[in-house]
Amino acid sequence: MARVYVAVERGDEAMRLYAVKRLHPHLRDDPRARRTLFDEARLAGNVDHPNVLRVHGTGKDTDGAYLAMDYVDGVSLAELYGAVKRVDEEMPLQVCVDVTRQIALGLHAIHDQGGGLLVVHRDVSPHNVLIDFHGRARIADFGIAKPLPGANDEGRAETSTGVLKGKVGYMSPEQLRFESPDRRADLFALGVVLYELLAGRRLYHGSDGAEGARRIL
Repeated sequence: MARVYVAVERGDEAMRLYAVKRLHPHLRDDPRARRTLFDEARLAGNVDHPNVLRVHGTGKDTDGAYLAMDYVDGVSLAELYGAVKRVDEEMPLQVCVDVTRQIALGLHAIHDQGGGLLVVHRDVSPHNVLIDFHGRARIADFGIAKPLPGANDEGRAETSTGVLKGKVGYMSPEQLRFESPDRRADLFALGVVLYELLAGRRLYHGSDGAEGARRIL
């Protein structure tokens, strides 16, 4: 849906880096895509936690709507895991446990945002966890996050019925059954991530998404 760029805010004495998410040009004037971007900012912007990527807000300029976030000097958990695999090594146990602990803390903050808003991330995976070079993990990408039924979610864009959103290998059974997920779906995905880090291989995989979905179900 979008690309992420590095932007520089030029101050009087220092320059600060931000990550700026912009819709692809063909979606720039699509009201549904813009609404999704603004929903992501609203849900992520309610969370102030060291293990959740901070979103500063949205804006619009000559290139269209954008979402401004903290810039993380590091790599995704998927890139870190892939680099370890390429040298035929294993992720150290203490690293696996500490990263999982940090993700769990971030998810708790996402789930209980206060103000009556209960949110499920729905896309917990190694690709959506950023690790900086100090070892801090941050959950990113609220693109398909969703308030729980009954939450104070006026103004939220509707989710398409019968459409799977997320990465199949990390989805909970209820998501694959098109049921309304709660916070346990994110914990299921976190367990799958932990297994992958410890075992050095995917838990639910296959030649296509359907095979992985059948194994989960």
